[in-house]
Amino acid sequence: MSLLASLRSLSPMAKRLVFMRLAIYLGMQCAYFIGVVGTLTYAFDGGVTENALGIVLLNGCIVLGSFVGGPLLDRVGPRRFFSAVVAALVLTSLVYQLLAQSVAGVLVGAALLGGSWGLGDLVAKSFPAYLTDDANELKTINSVVFTVSNAAVIVGPLMGGFVSSVASPQAVFWLLGICSLVAMVPAAGFHPTRDPRAVGGDRARGAGTAQPDDSLRAGFRSVFGSPALALLFWSCFFSFFGYGAFDPLESLYYRDVLRVDVAWMGWLSAAAGVGGVVGSMLLMRLPTHRVNVRTLLVVLASEGAFALLYVGTPWIAAACVGQMLLGVAFGMLTPLLSTLVQTHAPLSTIGRVNAVMGFGNNVAGVAPLLCAPALAEVLGVQGTLVLASLLVLCMPVVIGVVRHREIALLVEEEEGRLDAKVPEEGSS
Repeated sequence: MSLLASLRSLSPMAKRLVFMRLAIYLGMQCAYFIGVVGTLTYAFDGGVTENALGIVLLNGCIVLGSFVGGPLLDRVGPRRFFSAVVAALVLTSLVYQLLAQSVAGVLVGAALLGGSWGLGDLVAKSFPAYLTDDANELKTINSVVFTVSNAAVIVGPLMGGFVSSVASPQAVFWLLGICSLVAMVPAAGFHPTRDPRAVGGDRARGAGTAQPDDSLRAGFRSVFGSPALALLFWSCFFSFFGYGAFDPLESLYYRDVLRVDVAWMGWLSAAAGVGGVVGSMLLMRLPTHRVNVRTLLVVLASEGAFALLYVGTPWIAAACVGQMLLGVAFGMLTPLLSTLVQTHAPLSTIGRVNAVMGFGNNVAGVAPLLCAPALAEVLGVQGTLVLASLLVLCMPVVIGVVRHREIALLVEEEEGRLDAKVPEEGSS
């Protein structure tokens, strides 16, 4: 099924969700890589330490934002929550203009962006569950949502690269506020069709049943009380651990190894976006019975292989190909993971479950930042990135071998549930 055909097949509310996500994520992509990392690297001639600190603040505040946002979403519902997301992004855009004249100011701006980003991520990861509990429909919604998100990864850096070339890297934050305000247009008519308080509106999944608890504890209980959610958490945690070295070193790899200017940060990010669009569209064609943990581990391992191609040479052509293929893998991973989480998480705690999942991914990304500068001193920027890529490649393979029996049981359970619910479904 093509992207346009999939988009046409969506319900009116799902179509609104797609455009809400597209608008806010386009602004985030305009602002993040060029606005924060590009400013530190090129405007202030920063090195590994400054970049690592900026990414630590950004990722740490993404966790805090999701921790605040998860309970808030479950408490106030998606409509009011989205208004809070837009307000946070617009405020970040405005405040950054006052702060971005110094390294310290950029770091504060990175923290603000991270908090807003943590809130905004819950829109894509949680909102589809408010529209349907059908596995095939969830797969389609998530595939379309993340296809347009990856389109934003193409367009956003290109827009940011243009603005930074005619003005400054700091100026790209204006695009964050503008895009966020545009998102309120489709949001005006968005209404959830599932209510977690309604009788039968939530599904008990293992130990992850709904709890009368408005704190994050309910999210942790749902994740670690469900074998499927717990395996998803740890699989992504250990794989994402390797990516922690990429954020502070990637711009230095461009500058010192590939020897390209700041505009290439936008072009290579756009190449990843092209691959991401392809990857998320490939997931649309994946049969629903293949949407399982085993497929997730294969995709995680492929990310490591493509990352090796991306950073393993000093050649810009190889970096472009590697970045695009890495984008394909990421493009499949994100909607695949979101669909699995939405399938297994109780609707009443969907925000908090995704906050916990995001916590694991971001902590895994932050922890290696503490040793990235030291490793870069010993191995060099490129050597450290190659080591990180090998870690990404190996971890899913190890998990697949060690937990193969549990994975087989989960896959069998998923296929049995699909056979019982939609026996007529073929590959979509």
